[in-house]
Amino acid sequence: MYILNLQPALHDQFFAEARLSEDVGIKVYKTYPRYLKGLQSVKEGNPNLLLFLPSGRFDPGKTRQLRLTMIESPLYIVTGECDERAYLTYISMGINGIITPPFSRADVQGVLSGGADRGIPFPRNNELIREGQVRLDFLIPSKLSRILGVSRLISFLSEEFGFPPEESRVNLPMVVDEALSNAIVHGNRLAENLKVHVRIYISSSRIRIQIEDQGEGFIHEDVEDPTEQENIYKGSGRGIYLLKELMDSVVFKKGGRLIELEKLND
Repeated sequence: MYILNLQPALHDQFFAEARLSEDVGIKVYKTYPRYLKGLQSVKEGNPNLLLFLPSGRFDPGKTRQLRLTMIESPLYIVTGECDERAYLTYISMGINGIITPPFSRADVQGVLSGGADRGIPFPRNNELIREGQVRLDFLIPSKLSRILGVSRLISFLSEEFGFPPEESRVNLPMVVDEALSNAIVHGNRLAENLKVHVRIYISSSRIRIQIEDQGEGFIHEDVEDPTEQENIYKGSGRGIYLLKELMDSVVFKKGGRLIELEKLND
């Protein structure tokens, strides 16, 4: 097991009743760069990964990089508290579990055993994968809790149509999470009487996703570039930049109420 311990008190509390044996094979790192370097040095196998994160210190970029570095490894997060927004994003990125106090011995054993189950795989139809396509068109209410189901749907479809694991398990669910969150929070302003319209087209060569809210729209050109010096330390404004980094095409229509995302499966 590889542990990133950014919260020593929480680490000690979590393992207080574990009685770990010396042959468990745990490696502990105290900084993100050293932890990432340690993961990159693993030659074989898929060790369990465990992150002890301070409350309110959610960094999707770093978490995504860790997930992609060891994409087949079970990855768990232990934190003092986790709000709904962070929880949904973690799960969308393929995190196997988010654990908050109070802890039990079962929590520790579950992490040590890596007892995560990705579910029963859907039987593949090679003809469908090579020649077929799927089109979906549906509405969801403006509730953050509805995002996870759509992200998992995207993950399932993209995996079935042969997109690589880094796209189907991490990047595409994360993109959908970000775009839907923007539509619900900034577009519809969490008004549950307003809907978000989702359209999905997927084939073995590409996926196209349209997300449309019922808000007032915005001028996307006015959104500040988070990579510029004066914006680096701002806590918001990175969502659109992230979408453009991960997708091949990001287009805004209808005054900013509709975003169209496309990813090619090269």
